[in-house]
Amino acid sequence: MLIVGAGPAGLTAAIYALRYNMRVGIIAGIPGGLMMEAHKISNWPGEKEIAGYELSQKMKDHAESFGAKFIYELAAGIAKLDNGWQVTTSTGAKYQAPTLLYSLGTEHRHLDIPAEAKFKGKGVSYCATCDAMFYKGKNTGVVGSGNSAMTAALYLAELCPKVYIFNRSNAWKGEVAWQLEVDKRPNIIKVMETNIVDMAGDEHLAGVVLDKEYNGSKEVALEGLFVEIGLLPKTEMFKALGGEVDEWNYIKVGPDMSTNLPGLFAAGDTTNASNRFRQIVTAAAEGSIAADGAFNYFQKHK
Repeated sequence: MLIVGAGPAGLTAAIYALRYNMRVGIIAGIPGGLMMEAHKISNWPGEKEIAGYELSQKMKDHAESFGAKFIYELAAGIAKLDNGWQVTTSTGAKYQAPTLLYSLGTEHRHLDIPAEAKFKGKGVSYCATCDAMFYKGKNTGVVGSGNSAMTAALYLAELCPKVYIFNRSNAWKGEVAWQLEVDKRPNIIKVMETNIVDMAGDEHLAGVVLDKEYNGSKEVALEGLFVEIGLLPKTEMFKALGGEVDEWNYIKVGPDMSTNLPGLFAAGDTTNASNRFRQIVTAAAEGSIAADGAFNYFQKHK
């Protein structure tokens, strides 16, 4: 089996497939996917608290200890063969297998305002775990209302004098536990029912412009803005094959994580499974089911 993507779904699928005595190749960049960006994970069974990097490394080491072969390249294309699937990487290398698991996950959604591209990497970031230390001692902001926004704000609150959370609605989408933690931090300032419509600064971000006044002004001075407004499924290569997706571009899968393309399975945040509850634990569960589905498919068609 070839696995495209090495987040919790792909890594778990590899572990299960290897225990079925399948040969497994994993095509991906850095193992862990978006899990790598998590500052703190508190809902992985058996770990009261663990950094995303550490959990990623543990999963990668686990799969490798069973014999998984990691190909540290990005998938550039997928083609159907008479006897399976072929993946072409960004270097032009080609790999083939009777079954394929598509587990590329998701990517960050952007604000889509003109200044966002200008300040990307110059004050605008999509990963608090990666970039928070650059803003130690500086005022920062987070855009979003879910778990990722709240956990980013909590991490930044340990480093920054003020952290603004800009929420376009009047409610939170994340877990109540994180909401309570945010409420405990006096330096986290919640700005509700407000959108960012522009950004200020010359070479580096100096502030954001709001669609309504906050404390008598539509501008808030800050030097770092972390965009945590959701994710988009990375399904372009799957759709190019004629793969079936739902109205939000998530891959439609059956109970065994099979797709409408025989021999091609999908798992993790890129699918419409698990009641759309996209968590590390659900991605891992889908990966294990996909490995079982791929094994059964291979047994019937070898």
